[in-house]
Amino acid sequence: MPSRRIAIVDNDPTAALVTQRGLQKLLNGDVKVTVAPSPNAAWMDCLNEEVDLVIVDPSPQGGAATSLVRVLRRYRPQIPVLVLTAYDSPGLRKQMRTFGVESYLAKPVDLRDLGQTVRTVLREAPLQQAVLHQLRSANNAA
Repeated sequence: MPSRRIAIVDNDPTAALVTQRGLQKLLNGDVKVTVAPSPNAAWMDCLNEEVDLVIVDPSPQGGAATSLVRVLRRYRPQIPVLVLTAYDSPGLRKQMRTFGVESYLAKPVDLRDLGQTVRTVLREAPLQQAVLHQLRSANNAA
């Protein structure tokens, strides 16, 4: 039974499916990978279920995916966000850094590289959560 959960948000259903299937194969069933039908659905999953990673492609056609990244960083900072985008640009990279996104890959990406990035993010997430908890505790004590 998978112990971790990844949600994919991509306005290109074919790309989302390829990413989902590729990650499921690479991660050997250790992770449940789902495709959210919309950024709003992904947000609801993050509120109602345990999501360990959100992979998102913020397209220039709409701001919903970018808004998802912004609210995740603000209200669910413990959930890592990996931007996997076909719309790479210096402006998008800067915007995502401003939102606190540390993992960013431009399409096309080799699935093995994506798999390694996902493993790294999932491995580092508990450490980042511990740091966030310490910072919140320090701020509450002040």
